[in-house]
Amino acid sequence: MTMSTNSTQLGYLLNRFRVMESIELAAVVASDGLLIESAAHPAIDVDAICAVASNGLAMAEALGREIDKGFTMQAVLEYEEGLVLLEPINDDAMLLLVTNTREELGHIRFLVALHRDDLLDALDAI
Repeated sequence: MTMSTNSTQLGYLLNRFRVMESIELAAVVASDGLLIESAAHPAIDVDAICAVASNGLAMAEALGREIDKGFTMQAVLEYEEGLVLLEPINDDAMLLLVTNTREELGHIRFLVALHRDDLLDALDAI
């Protein structure tokens, strides 16, 4: 399968996150849980994680509606051995990052903000 230029651009952007050793998975996931593009550590089951992650964002959005706080801007789930960051890119897709440490959340959030517009442009071009 040959990747389109726009898909290649999305993969390039996701690899910018993978430069950080702590980021095991950077993916763009459709709202139904299907993988659009990813850059991941070889041992990661990307499809399974993406399918479950879409439910995590749906839960965060439902909670936001219930407590009348508006749309979800970003959800961060903290675990003993890492973080999961979920951020809507548009109505149809989200950014998913999985880390193996909890120590670099500030830097990770900075990278997300830095690349947000480029991710949106690359996704819109597909």
